[in-house]
Amino acid sequence: MTQNFPDNTLYEMDNLDVLRGMNSETVDLIATDPPFNTKRNRSATAGHYVDNWKWGDTGILPDQWKWNEVHPKWLEEIKDNHTALYHTIDAARYCQGEDTAAFLCFLSVRLIEMHRILKETGSIYLHCDPTASHYIKMCMDAIFGKKNFRNEIVWCYTRMSAKGQRKLSQAHDLIYWYSKGSEWIFNVDQIRLPYAEGSKNREGHTLNRLGSGYSKEGKTVLNPLGKFPEDWLTHIPYLRGNERTGSPDQKPLALYERIIKASSNEGDLVLDPFCGCATTIIAADNLKRRWVGIDRRIDARYHIITRLMGISKKERERIEKYATDKDWLDRQTAKYEIHYQTDSPMRTDQEEPASPELSHVYQHHLEPLHTHAEMHQILINQFGLTCWGCNFVPPDKRYLHLDHIIPKSDGGTNDINNRALLCQPCNSKKSNTMSLNALRRQNRKEGYTQPNPEINLQNALAWTRNYLIQTIRETPHQLRLNNM
Repeated sequence: MTQNFPDNTLYEMDNLDVLRGMNSETVDLIATDPPFNTKRNRSATAGHYVDNWKWGDTGILPDQWKWNEVHPKWLEEIKDNHTALYHTIDAARYCQGEDTAAFLCFLSVRLIEMHRILKETGSIYLHCDPTASHYIKMCMDAIFGKKNFRNEIVWCYTRMSAKGQRKLSQAHDLIYWYSKGSEWIFNVDQIRLPYAEGSKNREGHTLNRLGSGYSKEGKTVLNPLGKFPEDWLTHIPYLRGNERTGSPDQKPLALYERIIKASSNEGDLVLDPFCGCATTIIAADNLKRRWVGIDRRIDARYHIITRLMGISKKERERIEKYATDKDWLDRQTAKYEIHYQTDSPMRTDQEEPASPELSHVYQHHLEPLHTHAEMHQILINQFGLTCWGCNFVPPDKRYLHLDHIIPKSDGGTNDINNRALLCQPCNSKKSNTMSLNALRRQNRKEGYTQPNPEINLQNALAWTRNYLIQTIRETPHQLRLNNM
């Protein structure tokens, strides 16, 4: 697809808006370290998040993910379009708690967009810790497909244990690597490791280290570039010396340079939707990759610039006054050829909607215009308490479920003009693959159709289509289009 945003761009805003605005299949590699149990003052919903942490904070506050704040329309989108993902989040809600489920909603709506914008040969590396890693992997299986899982990479390090600690010290992070498709970039020779001194080959001969190669009695027996890498990393220490920025989320530059070398080539586009302290950005820039970074904090640009300048943490603290100096930031942004944006890109790759009546009103809307509860009540008010599949008339609306007329698997939308009310048996029978007409035929064949007046599907579709058109005309989206 055509890239609709500049190279080397920093978006200082919520990454969901940016991801939703990026054209499909434009990114070669995503390497990111999303928020997870970092003792940050952060709150979020599935639709947006607010990060109140700033450089120099001394307070330690927990992550704040609240289920009752989850954006209802995005939760419904997950339920409608990604059934396996919805069940994963629902399981986490009962097993791990509502706050974990809220975090998974927040992350999943972004992962769905990341999957879309990756090229077919692209990869994603997602950094996490054991707090919710098992649930995150299930979400990624649901979004990227379990067959596209490449590795669970374990980054091992050492750290001081807490006084009085009564468990083993946690000294590793996990990085999940998924590809978009069945073909992916893997530059193994770029990430080979030195053989350990005294290593033995398959015949049991000791291998002596000679420069970058290894030999036995003058004969090379193993790859001179080094050994094939494993999925656990012990040679990259935690942050040291001048590399430290003071950010609680920071990861070593060497770790992300390794990821970028492994799964991209020079000139490829690397994205970090949670670019934070800019480790991915600096690594990509060092390795001659194009990059795009997104971060919600208002001082994100300052931090990226000071790391590109290569100054120490002490020096960075000395010039921290420039973090809010727009003129200084603008000059440095131009110097380092960074494109700084506070508005999301506008997608240009959407397909025209199937219904011709809608195309002249509004070509594409970003989310359903009505919630499930609203559509449920609108259809009951207009068509009464009747199952559209078998004509059953229940005692009250609790017995009717909202379903699709044309299933999502066949291109059906989530809008009200593709919705029907079904009783529980019909809802279960229809599942995610059967159309409403097919369900009606099956019910007639099996004798489940009730002797009550049948909903005229053609008339119902005409009414809901007109209702949707009128709703779209009255939305702020239409106002924006008229002003363009």
